[in-house]
Amino acid sequence: MGQRKLTYGELNDQANRLAQGMLRHGLGQGVRVAVLARNSIEFMVLYFACAKAGAVMCPANPALPDKDIAFILNHAEVAALFVDEDRADRLASVALQVPTIRQVYVLERRGPTGLPSLDDLSCGMEARDPELPTGDRDIAMVMYTSGTTSAPKGAMLSHTNVVAGAVNNAFAGEMHDNTIATAILPLFHCGQLSITSGTLMRGGTAVIMDGFDAKALLQAMRQEQITWMFALPAMYRSLLAEPGLQDDDFSSLEFCLYAMTPMDSHTLRHAIERMGARFALTSGQTEVYPPTVVFTPEYQLSKAGAYWGRATPLTEVAIMDDVGHLVEDGQVGEIVYRGPMVMEGYLKDPEATLQAFSGGWFHSGDLGRFDQDDLLLFVDRKKDIIKSGGENVSSVKVERCLLAHPTISAAAVVGVPHPRWGEAVVAAVVVAPGAQFDEQMVKDFCKGQLAPHEVPKRLVTYLEMPTTSTGKMQKFALRKDLFDLFASEG
Repeated sequence: MGQRKLTYGELNDQANRLAQGMLRHGLGQGVRVAVLARNSIEFMVLYFACAKAGAVMCPANPALPDKDIAFILNHAEVAALFVDEDRADRLASVALQVPTIRQVYVLERRGPTGLPSLDDLSCGMEARDPELPTGDRDIAMVMYTSGTTSAPKGAMLSHTNVVAGAVNNAFAGEMHDNTIATAILPLFHCGQLSITSGTLMRGGTAVIMDGFDAKALLQAMRQEQITWMFALPAMYRSLLAEPGLQDDDFSSLEFCLYAMTPMDSHTLRHAIERMGARFALTSGQTEVYPPTVVFTPEYQLSKAGAYWGRATPLTEVAIMDDVGHLVEDGQVGEIVYRGPMVMEGYLKDPEATLQAFSGGWFHSGDLGRFDQDDLLLFVDRKKDIIKSGGENVSSVKVERCLLAHPTISAAAVVGVPHPRWGEAVVAAVVVAPGAQFDEQMVKDFCKGQLAPHEVPKRLVTYLEMPTTSTGKMQKFALRKDLFDLFASEG
């Protein structure tokens, strides 16, 4: 941030030169290339160069375990791997396990390394667009599902999908040509990459930062006069608690987006009042290039509950029952999607693709319903519904109750095997800084808000939750950790 700036013309020229270099080295039409790197201008140059060359970009998290990276690279059969210099040795070693990889490149070379860089690929190339005959439904990216389950699948995203996501972000996010937007979350994740694409589509400015740091973000706000922010709820909390916060630090802000996890009402009210911006919640998933729905600013404080809001401009959303029929408003069922942002299918998995598109809609795996104002409410992930004593319990409902208690800053609720109840409702919680946690006191609080079968049987404290790189709770890890919690009661 603040060290290097590119105009649109310079970005286009660099992407053209890189695309020409990629084509010269056989990284063109339909060839899959992986990028495992942190946020940088080079990441975005590579992103556009791949599109111009017709190569299929496969972004992934470089912090994944080596075995997971090797699985993704082998499954995608990538021909080239692009990495950061400081991870080059480790990832080049992983690449040796992938017979299809012909070359490893570093995005930017700053020190002595034997690997070629983007500059080496671009050297001597013309800044001329290859203008290849790329089809709208040709695959632009393969993105692997983010890891809330243990088996990632490669979502094949077309050029149409990617453009539709950018359009949805630009309109749902109220972007314009004077927008100056953050890029804090990882660009290898569909949410941030789609938002940054939307920013550039509208002619705005993207301020790319290598991860979240409250002090660095405040400095960027002062220096760049940021108008638009996308961050996780925990990031907003950290920002508002930053000791160096000044009265005018948020004066340029117009719009703030949050996602991935709920924001408790106290933090939301504080953020709206202190930051003076319009806040909105967005939701989406890798297979339906985000965003799919947005809970707009006018409803943030007037509607209580797990609201996801209304469909973004190019998205169609409905609720479907278990036999494939669309249900009436107010009834709970699976959230399904149609539209140009829906993926082409799963790479090398026709069975999963067929199942996901049953009935002509994409099946999200999420349960929801529409309220009387046609606003979508999230009920739970289908697989996260807890069956306790013959009753269905929404983990999301219990989590919202727990987050309303002042001693709890994070909560994830799962079903754990129990000899009497089948599954017991168990809450993993993180205690708020400086708070004194009392399990029975929290249970009593829940009893005043929930039905008896919804009240957690146990609350287990964690210093931090197992999450993905974008803050999604990894409930499968909690289920594994808590599996034997009631074993002695059998």
